[in-house]
Amino acid sequence: MKVIELPKLMTLEAWAERMFGDAKPHRNTLLNWRRNGRIVPQPIKCGGRYFVEPNAVYYDDAGEMSRRLGNGG
Repeated sequence: MKVIELPKLMTLEAWAERMFGDAKPHRNTLLNWRRNGRIVPQPIKCGGRYFVEPNAVYYDDAGEMSRRLGNGG
């Protein structure tokens, strides 16, 4: 049986494709999330491109979510 290893890092765009599929956010949105600390662990810049760990997650604190849904913000 062949063991498939996950890459140590993947591009931010490849991560978004893997996480969200066809509904992946626009590149500008991904960069906004990176800048605002919404991707954990934080992506790193290497040679002009951003890379992220394959197990990274999108984090939106409950306050932001409730503001958007409940208060019409």
